[in-house]
Amino acid sequence: MGLLTVRHTAVISALFFVFFSNASVVVRSDRWRWSNPLPHGNNVLDMLVTPSLVIQVGDGGIIHVLGSDERWVPAVSGVSSYLRSVTMMGDRIIVTGENGCILWSDDGVTFQPAQISPSTLNWFEGVTASSLRAVAVGDYGSIYTSTNGIAWTQTVISNMYEWLRGVAFGNGAFVAVGENGKILRSTNGTSWNSITSGTTAHLNRVRYLGIGANAKFIAVGDKGVALSSANGNTPWTSLNSGTTNNLFDVAVNDTGTLLVGDQQVRFLATSSTTWTNHVTTLQTNAPPAWIYLSAYGESSSWLVAGRTGLLIEGALSSGSTYAWQPVPDSPHAWIWDITVQNGLYVAVGDLANIQTSLDGILWTREVVPVPHTNTVLLGVGGSTNLLLAVGNAGNVLLSQSEMIEMAVTNIIDDTLVVTQELVDTFGIVWTKLPSFTTNTLQGVTVSSNLFVVSGEAGKIFTSLNGTNWLERTTPTVNFLSSVAIGATACVSVGANGTLLRAGANGATWTTVSLGTAYWLYRVRWIDNQFIVVGQNGLIYTSPDATTWTLRASGTTAWLTDATSVDGTWFVTGYQGTLLSSTNTVTWSAVPAPTIKSLYAATTQNGQLVVAGIEGVILRNQVVPYLSPINVLGYSRSTVSNADLSTSVYDLFLFGGRPDQCFNFLSTTNLTSNQWSTNTVLELFDSSGTIYFLRTRDLTTPPDAEFYCTQLVY
Repeated sequence: MGLLTVRHTAVISALFFVFFSNASVVVRSDRWRWSNPLPHGNNVLDMLVTPSLVIQVGDGGIIHVLGSDERWVPAVSGVSSYLRSVTMMGDRIIVTGENGCILWSDDGVTFQPAQISPSTLNWFEGVTASSLRAVAVGDYGSIYTSTNGIAWTQTVISNMYEWLRGVAFGNGAFVAVGENGKILRSTNGTSWNSITSGTTAHLNRVRYLGIGANAKFIAVGDKGVALSSANGNTPWTSLNSGTTNNLFDVAVNDTGTLLVGDQQVRFLATSSTTWTNHVTTLQTNAPPAWIYLSAYGESSSWLVAGRTGLLIEGALSSGSTYAWQPVPDSPHAWIWDITVQNGLYVAVGDLANIQTSLDGILWTREVVPVPHTNTVLLGVGGSTNLLLAVGNAGNVLLSQSEMIEMAVTNIIDDTLVVTQELVDTFGIVWTKLPSFTTNTLQGVTVSSNLFVVSGEAGKIFTSLNGTNWLERTTPTVNFLSSVAIGATACVSVGANGTLLRAGANGATWTTVSLGTAYWLYRVRWIDNQFIVVGQNGLIYTSPDATTWTLRASGTTAWLTDATSVDGTWFVTGYQGTLLSSTNTVTWSAVPAPTIKSLYAATTQNGQLVVAGIEGVILRNQVVPYLSPINVLGYSRSTVSNADLSTSVYDLFLFGGRPDQCFNFLSTTNLTSNQWSTNTVLELFDSSGTIYFLRTRDLTTPPDAEFYCTQLVY
């Protein structure tokens, strides 16, 4: 073993590493990472923007924080509840959510539960704070207040039945809004007066926006209702938004006002009286049609977030015209199936979507020779040298492994350089096979010498080479959504409890009755047995496709796919359902960081990848990498400050495997074996590298300092 030793005069480049971990198949909640959409795929129900950080809260108890390093990091919330609102009281972050959840944090990294008296299961839909008091509002007219964000007490309002959905502070008053046009106002957070709103529509949010004399409360709600008031008292004036769609948030910047909601990004320029919906009125650079849930305005820009983490920025281009751009631009098309072949992940879905990845982290959308607008790819499978994707209207796409010479364009020192390189076309170049059916196809399975696809009207086709197909007779007209090839048999499953069995050549198919009318959605051949999952939490297993055993899944959710990692089985399903088992007999629920329905799952190199609606792709390194984190580089710089002081910076470059998390430790005395933690770092980048800059205090410098890394997972 060696040492990384830092002296004032030299750096000795020998290295010493300490790493600990237990190699076990455990889906730890802190190992989940978003691969798509980016930066994450959680619904952004509220968003707080400050000069130093951005905080987003939403479903699954997820809190995402964007710090000064421009990287989104999931915070530790300790809950799986819906989180509905976020605010700051001084430097303290306060988050509220379902089932009486109030959290607080002073660092944006770890959140703690607040003390709530009396405790409640009512949802806290909104939260705001003045410098002296925080107020949270929610179901059944619940109002709780706090002077520090930690200890909360209830304020009871007699004859208050409407659910409150939002609250704001400004101009010396708190204003809460809710169902049936309810508006409450208070100057102290404890005594509240009911204010006439002039509407019976549900009000979803209220903000206090603007500067000086232009500042005002703006409330938005269902049916396009938007109201404003300078002080929260009567009268509240209609803003005549020009839409009947539900609105969920409002923002203001120097150029005007923005309303966001269901398919709505409505802008009113300061000098105009007419609202325009940028979703439909902009010819180019328009925000996509989506459900937008939160918004923020600053100077001449907008930041808008919504369902499944869609994040778009609006930048003023000319006059009062804005150009909108997703940040980053991630596909949101539904993903219906996913496979791994020859080390390559391949996912398929709506809008002719095919995405590939070598590591499960970076995904690339491939070009396909079919119309994007009306082609849905429902299934994918293959072998080490051929991939098949199938979908609606009998679409079958094929990609083969072949080395071809392609022009590769790079920019080097601002110069465009084109080079010819040999590229494997596997998963990259797709061709459309001549149609051999007009029926929708979904099931795909491939062995070393047999290709089978299945689909609508009980159709099953087989091929020996993936290009020439033969229709097989089946005893059903039910939709066959999946097919699998086992050691001695083939199985296809589908609607109305249909399960068909054939020999290893897939020629003759017969019905096997399981005694259920529920949809058997997916069948896989894994670890020498068939597993079937489907509607109402059904799980069946069989070693031979003849004798089937019903397993108790513990859920009634619709189950959609199955895979295994190092002897542990995983099953995905609707609304973020994820189950695991070590024997296919006893199943337990596994927490996932989403409530989006998951339709597909696969594994590679100990990494579990699940995918589903609206482009969701999640990864979890369930079998941790045990290789150490290396120090790849070190440098020191000294800066003279204006006050004549000196700042010294140590810059470290670490390298390992992507998604590894580690402690960076140091000591000045090896004999004492007392190591101090400088920071906890994660290799977020797919390159497996990260820089860390540390400021040193050299008023009393040590003779030497030693560094090591300690693997967390």
